[in-house]
Amino acid sequence: MNKASITPENLAADPAWFPHALDLERRNIEFARIDRAGLAHEAFLDGRMAGSVKATASAPIDVLAGLAKKPLHGPAFIFHTAFCCSTLMARALDIPGQILALKEPDILMGLANAYRMAKNEPARRDLDQTRDLILGLLARPHQENERVVIKVTNTANNLAPIMATSDARIIFLNGDLRGFLVSVLKKGEACKAFVRKQYTIFALDREGVSAIPERQALGLTDLQIAALVWRHQMEMFARLLSAPGSDNLRSLGFRRLLDHPAETLLAANTHLALGADDAAIKAMATGSVFKKNAKFGDERYDAAARAKDEADLVARHNEELTMIENWAMQLMLATTLPEKMPSPLD
Repeated sequence: MNKASITPENLAADPAWFPHALDLERRNIEFARIDRAGLAHEAFLDGRMAGSVKATASAPIDVLAGLAKKPLHGPAFIFHTAFCCSTLMARALDIPGQILALKEPDILMGLANAYRMAKNEPARRDLDQTRDLILGLLARPHQENERVVIKVTNTANNLAPIMATSDARIIFLNGDLRGFLVSVLKKGEACKAFVRKQYTIFALDREGVSAIPERQALGLTDLQIAALVWRHQMEMFARLLSAPGSDNLRSLGFRRLLDHPAETLLAANTHLALGADDAAIKAMATGSVFKKNAKFGDERYDAAARAKDEADLVARHNEELTMIENWAMQLMLATTLPEKMPSPLD
């Protein structure tokens, strides 16, 4: 990949220079040259987007902070619990000229981990300034009236409390526990390793699963760990949604998106203040995006296929799933879970 020689002024001004990674050791932001079509095409804006990147560059954080202009509109956010059609929702909301949906920018994962490692309040305040710079760079429109919505990787959900206290509009997209466990079974050993890694990261958040002694956690099964990862996230979402002054937050169960795509996307467009016209939203709801695998665009996959896959797995693992569900719902990591998530998307 070519390392471009370009000024910080150009990096700050041109949205095709995408802020890709955070290097706090050198106090740099790494940029990737990727156009609007590339951002829309890639399922994840991390190392997996390399095929759409034309060049790379970097610039000091302190220099960029003095150059970057605050965008007219800040980004809206979709936080999620994983395995709940978040990539599908982001693709369905990506409408060139109206909405740019950024799918899991890796730089936010770097920022989330930096907050986890911050040892004191001055360090967090310094990160707050870096956060504002990053969000401003991410929110730059490629066309004049385009708004930006960011789907954050769920491993960076510790950013949710920070964003929730701002004016940002947020949807907390979630799956039910059984659906989460079924997804883990469906994806096999690699996914079991993935949720164990997530558990170790969430244990750094000083809440939720951090209360479980490490020795005890080592004795838990893969599905028990998966259930705790799900519950850790759901408890955080429920707490934020129930807090005073949370009018900028809404919850959304992913099955509503699958069952009522047009109605759900229209409501999301309104709540997130994305400004897309209704006709464009309805066209996305009835178009090809809901007939394909959101992560692998050439693979046909729709709600009916998903339901069949889930039913087949439940038939084979129903006893185990029921046992884990009963176990997980009797727990309380930090707070009780309501029967229905607060503040549902209208």
